[in-house]
Amino acid sequence: MANEKRLVIGVLAAIAALTFALGTAWRTSAGTDRSGELRATLGPDSGTFTRAQPAPPLGDDPVRLQTTPQLTTMPGAVDSTPTPIPPTLLPTPFPTNTPGPSPTPPPTYTPQPPPAALPPLELAAVVNAPDGLIVRAGPARTYPLQAILLNGAQVTVFQRTINNEWVRVRGPQVDGWVFAQYLVIEGDLNRVVVQNVAPPATATAAAVASTTNNCISVVGDSIAYGEVIFEIPATGFMHVKMAPFAFYVQEQLRSRGIGLSVTDRSYPGIGITSPRHKKYWEIPVWQDFVGDRCRFTVVLPWVNDLSSGIDPIQSAPMHIGNLVGFAQALLRNNPDGQILFVNYYPGAPAGFALAMAPGFTPVAIQMFNDAMRLACGEGGPLKAIPQVTCVDSLSAFAQLGNSYVVGPMTRPEIATFNTKPLSPDEQKMFDYYTSLNPDGLLIGDGIHLSSVGKTALASHIVDIITKLPAFTQP
Repeated sequence: MANEKRLVIGVLAAIAALTFALGTAWRTSAGTDRSGELRATLGPDSGTFTRAQPAPPLGDDPVRLQTTPQLTTMPGAVDSTPTPIPPTLLPTPFPTNTPGPSPTPPPTYTPQPPPAALPPLELAAVVNAPDGLIVRAGPARTYPLQAILLNGAQVTVFQRTINNEWVRVRGPQVDGWVFAQYLVIEGDLNRVVVQNVAPPATATAAAVASTTNNCISVVGDSIAYGEVIFEIPATGFMHVKMAPFAFYVQEQLRSRGIGLSVTDRSYPGIGITSPRHKKYWEIPVWQDFVGDRCRFTVVLPWVNDLSSGIDPIQSAPMHIGNLVGFAQALLRNNPDGQILFVNYYPGAPAGFALAMAPGFTPVAIQMFNDAMRLACGEGGPLKAIPQVTCVDSLSAFAQLGNSYVVGPMTRPEIATFNTKPLSPDEQKMFDYYTSLNPDGLLIGDGIHLSSVGKTALASHIVDIITKLPAFTQP
């Protein structure tokens, strides 16, 4: 038993000696530094490491002892020296203020004028009311009844309320307001002019006269109304309704950014002196006009008063008296209003026009203008009214030759300015002539203003209005 124990102890001792010898041999082959520490650097996720080189033996040159040990890299390990980044991968530096070419400036904004407004239309209509349609003095049931239109009656719509509920119609012996729903109207009702009207008869006189509105009323006969007579060569004549003068005044104000509203109170076939024509204050539009109470009233020349049948030597001073009466009647209702009276112009009347308006002659025009000049001069009856301003129309037309009045026009040109349907007979003649003469000229009367003339005169009048003390920018 003792021998067995000694044998086991000897075997264990031999194993221990052998283990020690193997460990010593391994350490010698691996190498240690002066501290005996193994230097190894692990690579990322590779399990590899970097082994330090053996330290120099003691007693070598001291300089060598201070040298950083050189490292070698094992396969798959990460080098301790950063790999240079390719230039294309370098971070982009912030921009510097190095001067470069000047950027192209953005285009400047140039305000454009608003598009031109379309002229108002007058539309043909037929009554569609089996029991008849009541015509009233204004657009409400509170206005008095004027007439009754029979079913099927043909009328012209020339004014409307803002909501298109009521329209004003004109026909033989009829001028008043009706319900639009009982009319069959040809055309776009929204192109008909919106019209303010005088207050109902229940309003008191004090209430009517208490306010002057910042607007312009335009008064006159066919010159202001825009009606022109054309001769259809060897065929007949036709009446063409063009945009009223009020439209051109409104456009001039609009182009200058002036917010005054303009009301058309013109009416064809009337005057203030001629016994051959109805007087302006005898028709319903007079009451509408008085009810406007506009700060400015523009009165165009009354062409029918030249053809009154009375010698101009007598009719010219009579006309001045009626202008004074007109101003006084208006100012009684609107004492703060300003009135502009426009004198006559010679035009270039066609032969047929003189047959229809025989008084439109250079002699009569000169006499009427001379009387007006005296009335507007010092000591004259119009000059004595501080609210009256006299306007010389010739100043507006001086550079226009005869283009300020309507001359020969083709069918397309007439269609451009026409704002009201022709009568059936006139349309037939018009169609017949132009079917044979597509480029034929129809002869304008040479008395009524063309669009060129209306524009020039409207500009001249707006210039005068804006210089009056009573003018205030809305």
